[in-house]
Amino acid sequence: MKVIGKIGKGSDIKIDEKTKFSIILDSIAKKADIAEGKRAVEDIIRVIYRHQPISTKKIAQKTRLPLPIVAKVRTLLEREKMLKRTNRGAKLTELGIKFAENFLKLKHKRSLTCDKCKGRGIVLDGFFENILDKVKVWAEKRPLVDTSIDQSFATPETATYRTALMYERGDLEGKRILFVGDDDLTSLPTALTHMPEEVVVVDIDDRILTLINKFSKEEGVEIKTIKHDLRKPIPTSLRGRFDVISTDPPYTTNGLKLFLSRGIDALGKEGIAYLSYSHKPINEWLLVQKAITDMGFVISELIPNFNYYEGSEIIANTTFIARLIGRDLKPVIGDIENIYTGLVKPVVRYYKCLKCGKVYKVGKDIKKIEDLVCSCGGKKFKMIKREKIKE
Repeated sequence: MKVIGKIGKGSDIKIDEKTKFSIILDSIAKKADIAEGKRAVEDIIRVIYRHQPISTKKIAQKTRLPLPIVAKVRTLLEREKMLKRTNRGAKLTELGIKFAENFLKLKHKRSLTCDKCKGRGIVLDGFFENILDKVKVWAEKRPLVDTSIDQSFATPETATYRTALMYERGDLEGKRILFVGDDDLTSLPTALTHMPEEVVVVDIDDRILTLINKFSKEEGVEIKTIKHDLRKPIPTSLRGRFDVISTDPPYTTNGLKLFLSRGIDALGKEGIAYLSYSHKPINEWLLVQKAITDMGFVISELIPNFNYYEGSEIIANTTFIARLIGRDLKPVIGDIENIYTGLVKPVVRYYKCLKCGKVYKVGKDIKKIEDLVCSCGGKKFKMIKREKIKE
């Protein structure tokens, strides 16, 4: 046995390299309090090994772990002298490389993700690129996000790629499509294709619906908009009329159940659902998977890191999209009063003014980012941190 160190100060217990690395791995996972355990630490090291130097946000996107967790693990790895920071991002030290190659048995240093499609599995042709150019213009006109109802705007590229995915899977041409909430404006590129039989949006936010109506009028497309609180049953006129639904619900299990259930009411006994949702630790994902199955859906396809958002630093700006196929569908509605993240996990968010750099707390005295105006007159902010509200 090759002796390389001791356990604890003043200890005479000698350990070998493999044991030491195992202890370090377990210790980091415990200190970071990661629901996924030490496998998540291994994933972070693997991503750094393959892509170094790499930013913390990129690590979070590739591992599909929350940004604060990745930042904490990064700091712990630095303390163990396994990682160092450079102006281009994180790099493994000589000890870190030794850990990766001797303990984790890593060898291959290249990513096999397609550079052109970025892992989405589809690319935009000229037709969809032209649509994207128009969507970008209208996305600039969106209001500030309302965090009290879990708004987080997807990029124009994301909205257009969602439409292209529906086209590629045969869920666009001649179909009746309902958007169960649409602050991402995915209805815009969908309508611009002139392929669906009908496009309808149900949303609670007057500002979003007004923008969609203005878009429809100026671009010469038809999108029917209905203001509706999804905590209430959808109008009778929408029931059983649609072939496809698309939704990006609040990232709580109750939120997912409610939005998909309202979508089921619109589909009837069978149909297709496109679900955009946050990557979750396994204990939460099991609840999500069970809810989806209990409704009568199967996950026919799931594409990680498909959706990107403006300013959602906590989820590293990305979520997955899943294509669900439903037969003998039935709604499964949970607690409709606790569908938003702010109610289930109350937090204070810290926003930085992009004009002067001043930081504000949103969540207590200032309830919504929409209500925030900087003393310098700035109206654009970036969320830099959030923390749980202590009881």
